[in-house]
Amino acid sequence: MTVPWKGLATDRMPVFIGYDRAERMVSALLGRAEAWGADGVVAIARGGLVPGTMVSCGLALPLFIASYERKTNVTSWLGPKPLGRRQLLVDDCSATGTTLAGVRDALLRDGYECATFAIVHDPDTTALVPDFSHPMRELFRFPWERGEATPAARAQRASGNPAERTFEKPFFGLDLDGIFLPDISRNHYDTDLDDALRRRHLLPPFASLPPFAADRAVVITGRPEMDRAVTAEWLARHGFGAIPLECRPASFASDIASVSRYKAETATRWGCTHYVESEAEQAVRIAALAPHLVVGWWSADEIRVWTIGATAV
Repeated sequence: MTVPWKGLATDRMPVFIGYDRAERMVSALLGRAEAWGADGVVAIARGGLVPGTMVSCGLALPLFIASYERKTNVTSWLGPKPLGRRQLLVDDCSATGTTLAGVRDALLRDGYECATFAIVHDPDTTALVPDFSHPMRELFRFPWERGEATPAARAQRASGNPAERTFEKPFFGLDLDGIFLPDISRNHYDTDLDDALRRRHLLPPFASLPPFAADRAVVITGRPEMDRAVTAEWLARHGFGAIPLECRPASFASDIASVSRYKAETATRWGCTHYVESEAEQAVRIAALAPHLVVGWWSADEIRVWTIGATAV
């Protein structure tokens, strides 16, 4: 029986486990793992490569790499087979336990002794609790698995199939004003709203846009829902009509904090891996609210994206 993936709940904000936090969580387990007395570390590609390297370096042990094919339950070696009898098997997580169990069983069949290690495991869904791991029931995400949340990857998982890298290409959320076309100053909206809206609708698009694939993108604008028709018409007129459009619903106010939260939550719901924002403060706020997104602040003047990292205090 396939265990439902918690990431299919598109209204759920994940707990992001970045590289620094992952290293701290790995380090907290190394004392007990060292006492087990491993001769080497086996990292499972792809997800286990980062924590496997951390464990290998932390314990000063040789690193070996295994590849596991779920469809055939076959384990193969990327490079030499492990040396030494006792091997510490490392993956990033144990959500269902299928991969860890499959590689562990292959090691045992080959005559190795094996202990299992993962940064986190989900007690609600896994059939294998690693020997060394942190329990986490929340939906979690690592930097190297952002692509698991894209619309194509979610559809793959919803059909009952395991994650597959061909569906994990970056998926972009894009601001509209300041990205696709020049933004009109807020003062103009305050002094003559009708004229500002008319002028905005007549503006041509920028000659240069941030790099993105139109079939893997969604426009997430702070424009209110009442502007959807004219906004969709502008996008279609300039060749962007095939990109889905999200406008701010009435449940979100127009202040900068509310608009930033709307964009962060909407990009998460869509399964974006990246979000490109034209306003610096909004970019900072979105990055703090949704660290699982790669947030970029786009400078149309410089034709450049600045990657933003932020933490709210």
